[in-house]
Amino acid sequence: MIKSNKTMILVILLLTSIIMSGCLGSQQNPSDTITETNRTVIDQKGREVEIPKEINSVVSTYGPATNLIFAVGAQHKLVAVPDKTHSNKFFTSVYPEVLKLDEIGSRGEGLNIEAVIASNPDVVILFPGNDNETIIEQLATQKIPAVVINPESIEEILECIELLGDVLGREAQAKELIAYYIESLELVESRVSNISLDQRKKVYLAGSNGLLSTTSSDMYQHHLIEQAGGINVASSLNGGWNQVSAEQLIKFNPDFITSVQYSKGNVAQEISDNKQFSNIEAIKNKQVYIFPSNLGGWDMPEPRSILGILWLSNMLYPEEFADMDILKEIEEFHLNFYGKNFTELGGILNDNEILEKIK
Repeated sequence: MIKSNKTMILVILLLTSIIMSGCLGSQQNPSDTITETNRTVIDQKGREVEIPKEINSVVSTYGPATNLIFAVGAQHKLVAVPDKTHSNKFFTSVYPEVLKLDEIGSRGEGLNIEAVIASNPDVVILFPGNDNETIIEQLATQKIPAVVINPESIEEILECIELLGDVLGREAQAKELIAYYIESLELVESRVSNISLDQRKKVYLAGSNGLLSTTSSDMYQHHLIEQAGGINVASSLNGGWNQVSAEQLIKFNPDFITSVQYSKGNVAQEISDNKQFSNIEAIKNKQVYIFPSNLGGWDMPEPRSILGILWLSNMLYPEEFADMDILKEIEEFHLNFYGKNFTELGGILNDNEILEKIK
């Protein structure tokens, strides 16, 4: 969203005013109270959802929901989790007890509704989209409320943190996390605002299918690049991950290339195999990195993506952030919001891995 400094400033002012007024989408007014034991919240689908006043058990139905539940410090309330949670090093390092919880399917492969119901949750945190209507109805027959989230932009992530902090009784940590997020955006903006557009670094983000897949302007990763002060060379593309040709990448001629952690391709090998790439500024100047970290990509729309913005801005404009110890910032963020520092969790940036393998 940093297409202009004014745009970014307006975003920050808007977010700040919203959180200061305590109305980031999830707040209910006094008339919302239904009974002495229940209340209503408005989820990110715009639905009024009646939930118990006190939530002691929750089911997460997909990874972003689990990330957000952990971020507000409510992982101890989980009673069931989506598939692949047990193999997620971040989740199991922060909260080893998660390995004792049943996995109940996934958004892509389908949820095991019977298993969700059997876990007897006070509330289910559900993925967005029209494909969740049947699930909402099935849960309603068992008097299990479903709160839909949709963290697909920075504003929506902040709304979602506020919403889940409210729903799960973790308001204080949610407000602290939102404040950190906004303060970090303001910090980055203050450092990069004086860099003229023609001096901004051109960034190419290699996506899930290898070097020649990249983010469009519709994706969260595009906004993350711009928030860090970069220019997404593929901003003219639309939709999800786009495939581009080698010729197009050469034409883009980015100053900086970064690849997602979860790429199915071998980016270093792809670069090494095509000698024409050696004239690309980023490759010529050895500005090719993996987007951190080994505990999950910080380019994804979840709370740790603020670390991705800080890391990327530091990499693009090191002279503007010379006084920032990014590793210390990362360590303290994890300690404050997850109870263990980054190193203790087994975290490493591993951002140099591509450079080390390019021949």
